[in-house]
Amino acid sequence: MKQIAIVLAVWLASALPVGAQTTDAEFAPLLRAGKAAEAEALARQRVEANPKDEVALWMLGRLTGHDATARPALLQRAEACVAERPQSARCHNLIGSLLGIQAQSGGMGAAMKLVGRIKDGFIQGAALDPGHYALRRDLIQFYLQAPGIAGGSVRKAREQAEDFGKRDAARGALLSAEVQVYEKDFAKAESLLAGVKPGSDADLADALRAARSNLGFALLQDDKPAAARKQFDAMLADLPTSANAHLGLGRALLAQQQPAAAVTALERGLQLDPKLRAHYRLGMAYEALGDRVKAVAAFRQFLSYQREGKAADEARQRISALGG
Repeated sequence: MKQIAIVLAVWLASALPVGAQTTDAEFAPLLRAGKAAEAEALARQRVEANPKDEVALWMLGRLTGHDATARPALLQRAEACVAERPQSARCHNLIGSLLGIQAQSGGMGAAMKLVGRIKDGFIQGAALDPGHYALRRDLIQFYLQAPGIAGGSVRKAREQAEDFGKRDAARGALLSAEVQVYEKDFAKAESLLAGVKPGSDADLADALRAARSNLGFALLQDDKPAAARKQFDAMLADLPTSANAHLGLGRALLAQQQPAAAVTALERGLQLDPKLRAHYRLGMAYEALGDRVKAVAAFRQFLSYQREGKAADEARQRISALGG
């Protein structure tokens, strides 16, 4: 059935007029239903049919940018797009996103070399399309995550969220909640999220789930797995096909020393999205259960897409300790 759905997505894409521009609305239902493979197939087909389809290219980058083998070609396409169409907000943003992923996997030295281009990509994207929520959110996350010497600024992040709130109060509240999450005012962040009522706005509901996910992972980072689990449970009650929520739940369960339940959640997330970056925690869960073979296999799978950084080094150490 999955292959049939992918073929159908490709056929629908090829049936559209040559030169037609994709819209975000074409991808939203697929992503909402956990059909990442179908969304990727649609984006890829649309880009091949019309290389100037910047929305499809942007979506393809968001879906496959973590694949180190795919990233160089995507970056080349994005740079060509900006060279030809300097007013393309999506292509500027895509350059920032792809370089940001590259910087994260390459260590501090690589990050500092790329940070100027990353910042420019996000700033240009948000400036060229100031009403686009995802582009503004990316800029805010840059300001929150980048060190001050590289252009990071909580003040600028807060100003961006407040400015967006003048355009869209509900989504502005979501962005403000992300600033509160960064400052570890989790109660304030949860209060802001609780005040957002999507109603029949499916896109706003998606944005709310993403904000809850951000809060949940921040709580995990702050060693609050019970509070994090509450967020991921709420997400899954609302949308059981959220692969990211299964990842978060699995991490929370692992932190609560429930490895069997963690395996169930993480494996379910990978069923929904085979590209989910869940293998490191899955390896830890299998290791805790005493299953060396599956633990080593999971760690090796993690290293197939994450070759550098602290987690990669730890994965290699775990494989060695397990006799893999």
